[in-house]
Amino acid sequence: MSTSTSPDTQKLLTLDFVLLFFLALFSNCYLAVYYCFEQWLVKVSVDPHWRGLLLGILFGTLLVARPCAIVFLLKRNKLPVVIAALLVSSGVLFSYQYLNPASPLFEWTLLGLRILQGIFLALFSTSVVSVLVSCIPPGQSARGFALFSITFLLPYGIIPSLGEYLLTIVKDEPHLYSLTGLLLIPCLAMSGLLAKRLRKPELAQGKDTSFLRYAGRLAYGVAHSGLGLVYASMVCFSIGTSTCIFFIKGLCSLTGGNPASFFFFYTMTIILVRIFGSRHLNRLPCYRVVPIVACTMSLGVLTIAWGPLWAYIPATILYGVSLALLYPLTASVVYNRSTPRTRTVNSNLMMLTFDFAALVSPMIGGVVISLGFDYHMVLTVAGVMILLCGILFTLDGLLSKQRSLLF
Repeated sequence: MSTSTSPDTQKLLTLDFVLLFFLALFSNCYLAVYYCFEQWLVKVSVDPHWRGLLLGILFGTLLVARPCAIVFLLKRNKLPVVIAALLVSSGVLFSYQYLNPASPLFEWTLLGLRILQGIFLALFSTSVVSVLVSCIPPGQSARGFALFSITFLLPYGIIPSLGEYLLTIVKDEPHLYSLTGLLLIPCLAMSGLLAKRLRKPELAQGKDTSFLRYAGRLAYGVAHSGLGLVYASMVCFSIGTSTCIFFIKGLCSLTGGNPASFFFFYTMTIILVRIFGSRHLNRLPCYRVVPIVACTMSLGVLTIAWGPLWAYIPATILYGVSLALLYPLTASVVYNRSTPRTRTVNSNLMMLTFDFAALVSPMIGGVVISLGFDYHMVLTVAGVMILLCGILFTLDGLLSKQRSLLF
């Protein structure tokens, strides 16, 4: 008498998946709270050249550290790694209030803190993704990634608005960072409840005990996965979304729009679409839907950049609906076209595309502005990158179809 979807729901929404969801949700607030980091650097009179470096170095560290973390954690118990990462990340957030902007070493100290946090966030997020793929049953990859992606989106929908309110109470950004660091307490509690999962390594001790040999086999599997164009498309749409996040406030200073409304409406739209539509995601034809939603998402960004102010919210909602479909469908392709042995590595390499985008998008925006253009053109570049995502994904679909006909 049960429906066909009921067993799938029970298999996906296990206690471990729910705990992992909230652990990632709270820990992602450690990144979302930096929405005001650039404005704080302006307040304390940090040189513009330093500001760009300090903004991007955390993501640059993630980009470099994540591949090392992937291989390092294959045969290891992840529980102490996760606990150490939470302690260090919270410690960094607590430390900002004790820094002296007048010190000649102020910028170098900030640089060191950002690099330190980036290293441990790479270890933490790699551990979380590794456990995540073990919690997703076959046939529910799109739904699993769709629901889990809320953990990245919800902090960016809530923290900017909540942070602006809390700033009126705590008075400055360093104390806001300290408040965020208190999320260490629930994160440690959930890590303890997930201890059994976190202790289990992907690579069991057994016949193949050579770490380098196993890493080489994984590298070979990744290189021959045929996912290069998929990763390239993810880089493009990630650059587009990161550019919107970093520069929407600058655009709104020209258009009169409210940047908090952008974060609220697009994240709430994504969450609603993924909660109520996640059951149907695995039934959608990826190679037909992704190019369409890439076009509608690009249209939303271009409307935000150049359209009238009354179209700002509708365009933001269109952007949110499109992104709600784009990410889980592309992520499901990575999952479904990976072997069980390379699935964890490929999923973490997918995360590298987001790290890379977060690193280069501030640089792209800075170059556009340095060439004499304004924020309208910066968002235009974001829209073009998202459109390119759809083109690359379509090309991957054509090549995949050609390969299937040949073999």
